[in-house]
Amino acid sequence: MRPGFYAEGPLARLSREFGLLGPLGDTMEPWMTAELDQHAAAVRDSIAADSGPITRISLSRYLDGFMDGCRERGWHSSCDGYDWETLRVLAVCRLAKEHGFVR
Repeated sequence: MRPGFYAEGPLARLSREFGLLGPLGDTMEPWMTAELDQHAAAVRDSIAADSGPITRISLSRYLDGFMDGCRERGWHSSCDGYDWETLRVLAVCRLAKEHGFVR
């Protein structure tokens, strides 16, 4: 197993669940690529401002805080389409995959 890979962590679970909602591979529609790039940049900036580099722990903490905020606002992932929250979670999942934290 690769160092830093945690098969049962929140990033892995969410990546499995949200991977069903949108493509996280190499064949994405151009609009989806642009949206996820913007969301990923915002996540990287937020983590860098709070704690420095992206690590499994810093990305997991970001995800926990983001999901807490979503729940407080009453958001749930069963809506149709790609709302702002879904795109942000997909971007977090893509970052986790790019950094080797999930498969």
